[in-house]
Amino acid sequence: MSQPHRSPSVIPVDLLRPECKPGRRTVLQALLAGVGAGLGLGCSGAEREHAPPRTTSPDADSPTPTRTYDVDESQTPMKLEPATETQVQSTAGSINAFSTDIYGRLASTPGNLVMSPASMAIAFAMVHAGARGDTAREIAKVFRFEGEPADVQRGFAEALARWDSSAEDLELHVANRLFGEQTTKFERDYVQLTDEVFRAKLEAVDFKRAHEAARGRINAWVAERTRDRIQDLLPAYAVRADSRLVLVNALYFKATWMEAFTEAATKAGTFKATGGAKSAKFMHRTDHFLFGKSAADGVRVLELPYHHGEYGFTIVLPDAVDGLGAVERALTADKLGRWISAASHERVALALPRFVVKPAESIRLTPILQEMGVAAAFGPAADFTGIAPANEQLVLSEALHKAFIAVDEKGTEAAAATAVGMRAGAAMPTGEPIPFEVDHPFLFLVRDTKTGAILFMGRVQDPTA
Repeated sequence: MSQPHRSPSVIPVDLLRPECKPGRRTVLQALLAGVGAGLGLGCSGAEREHAPPRTTSPDADSPTPTRTYDVDESQTPMKLEPATETQVQSTAGSINAFSTDIYGRLASTPGNLVMSPASMAIAFAMVHAGARGDTAREIAKVFRFEGEPADVQRGFAEALARWDSSAEDLELHVANRLFGEQTTKFERDYVQLTDEVFRAKLEAVDFKRAHEAARGRINAWVAERTRDRIQDLLPAYAVRADSRLVLVNALYFKATWMEAFTEAATKAGTFKATGGAKSAKFMHRTDHFLFGKSAADGVRVLELPYHHGEYGFTIVLPDAVDGLGAVERALTADKLGRWISAASHERVALALPRFVVKPAESIRLTPILQEMGVAAAFGPAADFTGIAPANEQLVLSEALHKAFIAVDEKGTEAAAATAVGMRAGAAMPTGEPIPFEVDHPFLFLVRDTKTGAILFMGRVQDPTA
């Protein structure tokens, strides 16, 4: 299998805006990524007090020396209460509801599709933490955040703690970082909150005089955490001299199947792709899987467990060869939940194509989020005074997202992933197995089976593309 990878999302500076001049509003740049979520703050009407940076030793997870902002040690440390199970389930539910909301708006995009709704949600949870008033309410509504801000933060803090595993057969890590202009004094409470809740250190960079060097540093950080799978996440236009803050989130997943496919059993077959029949490599395995079907919705569902059974790869296959479009248009989080919960262990003869989905271009989220209701954040009424004082007048600008997934005989490598899988006991086979040939366009999920949270989601219209 190829090298591990994380999905990047970026929110760069909006080039359609006038150049920053004294008195103009600052641009808040959010850089999202499955590797990344980002916030970028632009110029302000007045220069701000220098926030003293300090030179530190390299991070435990990074070989690159960095300068990070001091957190005021005279302040009382945050005491975030542990999340309740209700808050954990609320976080998973918000991610899943947002997943199908935004997927429905992306489904009209031709070709294969992959995204990390968990990465987007983590990124905007950090944005939400610094938003106030209508700006915060709109973000919460679109991303389905429930309860008080502290409840949202507790839920995500617990999710980040759970999504942290390193073993030979399962790697899942979430890394967050804020890159801040070294002469800007950010709100200490926000720096402390993002550090303690999201584990996002605020690193000092020189956007004003060396924005290209700062962009190179950010891209290098991303490359380090994607094992060089994501290069040049931030293009040249994304970081400018008026940038003030860029936040990056990296969600990395790599896992082996509970039972690997035998490579000798992989053989060529015909996939009825959207653009015509294609010859693809199909992996074959007969085993007990969670399997279900919904005649009313015209779908069959199968889930492959990853090692240890804490994550799973879910396939939603329309009954009709050309039925994926109809399934996507009617898709909701409730429907997905019903299909999966109704599945039971069956002996199935599975034929699944190997595939890689690696989009060349990022998905532009800005107009989509605006249509969904994130309006104030992108306009003059934006209120991000939780991040910086009112005189900075921050405004959210462009939002982009990019992800990756690869599936083969050994397992899955993806930008962000949550999976559920169970294997039946060793009962003796009886009767013929149920045939499940994934030979036409299908929907896939990688999800956390304990909480049900969708970490990764997409479709395959052509496994050879």
